[in-house]
Amino acid sequence: MSPYYQECNSFAVKGKLMKFQFLGTAAAEGWPAAFCNCRYCKEAIRLGGRNIRTRSQSLVNGEMLIDFPPDTYMHKLAYGLDLTAIKYLLITHKHMDHFFPQELAIRGGIFSHDMTYEKMSIYSAKETKEHFDLISKDDLGQERYELLEWHILKPFVTETFGQYQLTPLPASHMGEGNEPFVFHIVDENGTSVLYLLDSGYYKDEVWDYFEKTAEKSGPVSIVVYDTTDAATETDHARHMGFSEVKRVKQRMSSIGIVGGNTICVLDHFSHNGKYLHYEMTALAEKENCIVAYDGMELNL
Repeated sequence: MSPYYQECNSFAVKGKLMKFQFLGTAAAEGWPAAFCNCRYCKEAIRLGGRNIRTRSQSLVNGEMLIDFPPDTYMHKLAYGLDLTAIKYLLITHKHMDHFFPQELAIRGGIFSHDMTYEKMSIYSAKETKEHFDLISKDDLGQERYELLEWHILKPFVTETFGQYQLTPLPASHMGEGNEPFVFHIVDENGTSVLYLLDSGYYKDEVWDYFEKTAEKSGPVSIVVYDTTDAATETDHARHMGFSEVKRVKQRMSSIGIVGGNTICVLDHFSHNGKYLHYEMTALAEKENCIVAYDGMELNL
């Protein structure tokens, strides 16, 4: 295992059963960025450990992946993942750092022997599926194509599969008519996750959903906030900075979707956000938040 991952450990909340792991926690360019010599990238290299961040991806109960970035293969190696044991893949949107379709073209056939599960169910927007078909058409034979079972998501329409309920919510990231999703995931034990990466301030209809959910079910178990522009004080239409996350968290608390036992996690960091892990942690603790790092596990 890479020395960058030796500091990984777990946080536990007694009595609940969902295992949630942050495999990667960076924005599109990674941190240190692939083609960058800024002082924040150089300092991340010097410090190592939790300052080294691959592109964002999360794993639920060892069987559900959220997003499929180009660092997925590295995550397999770093954490000993059996990617053939993934039953469900949720894709927020088609941007490269969240979906690298070429990797799926070598799932099955002569490329993959003794798979745990032959078929994998993929949940995404229609535009993401179309992007996959366009990119992969020259590399993916019919036999391997049929091992991928696509399910097209629609905003606010809940999908039920396995032990989970998934409700996709429109993000604020790419412009009207082409927005990605953020996710509300609930398992059969009642553990609930708001996974809110790659979004600026949420749309009015999303806030309405949060209020109705709070009235019906109370606070969620965990919220994962986009904190790409960490040090930026001005609002960003496509991502959030720490100051905006604080305002969002306060509003969520006021409507009851975030409660005293809700775990609030900051995720999806960029070198443009400037704060290294220890700097982000010092700020987060004041707001009762924790800072995600590659490999971090939560037992919910």
